[in-house]
Amino acid sequence: MEAKDLAARFGVSRQTIHAVVRELRDAPSFQGRGTSVLGLRVTDQEARDFEAAVGRLGLSKTEALRRLMRSAVPLLAPDDEVAARLKQLGAEINRVGGNLNQLSRACNEARLRGEPLPYTAQSHAEVRAAIAVVFEAVAQVGQLARGQRRQLDVVVAGVLQDEGGGEPA
Repeated sequence: MEAKDLAARFGVSRQTIHAVVRELRDAPSFQGRGTSVLGLRVTDQEARDFEAAVGRLGLSKTEALRRLMRSAVPLLAPDDEVAARLKQLGAEINRVGGNLNQLSRACNEARLRGEPLPYTAQSHAEVRAAIAVVFEAVAQVGQLARGQRRQLDVVVAGVLQDEGGGEPA
């Protein structure tokens, strides 16, 4: 029943109905022990998409959100293995950057002194190898991200399909 219908039935304004609902909702006895009401603004399209997704699973929006929140801690926890690999890739890229800076500095200093550039065929091969290391690192970061996304998809599907949060059936 809508607020306007209740207001007409009891001879009060809609604002009075809303005030009573707020008062009751905020009352400790209504909330239960240790509960909170959370608010979330989404676009109309996001709301429709979410309702359709949880509807296909036979869940209410509230139950779907409750299951997702219960599983949030492990979902949002950092992955130590991924963090270690990213740190290693960052170190590799820093080494490459340092080497390229040294080469650039040597070439610039030689140019300023009017000397021949110390950029040889071997230097060129080393630059190409350094660039290959950077591209490989980028590819590995992409692979890590895709793997994390697949794992997250499996966990979210499991959480929504099974209250225990296990693998989807």
